[in-house]
Amino acid sequence: MKQNMSTIDRAIRIGSGLALIGMSMNRNHGLMGYILPMLGGMLLAEGLTAYSFAYDKMGISTRGQD
Repeated sequence: MKQNMSTIDRAIRIGSGLALIGMSMNRNHGLMGYILPMLGGMLLAEGLTAYSFAYDKMGISTRGQD
């Protein structure tokens, strides 16, 4: 996997992922109890690895735009 995210993009995704996971702590039942941690985990993983599958498929890279 080639990294395709800038530092700012990574920070936003990590922060958003942690926020969604934190929100899911209060919603441990129902559909949102499953969706929020999955979306948060996905954003967190993308931020930590600096790789976005969607960016890759669209040919987008924000890597050199720091």
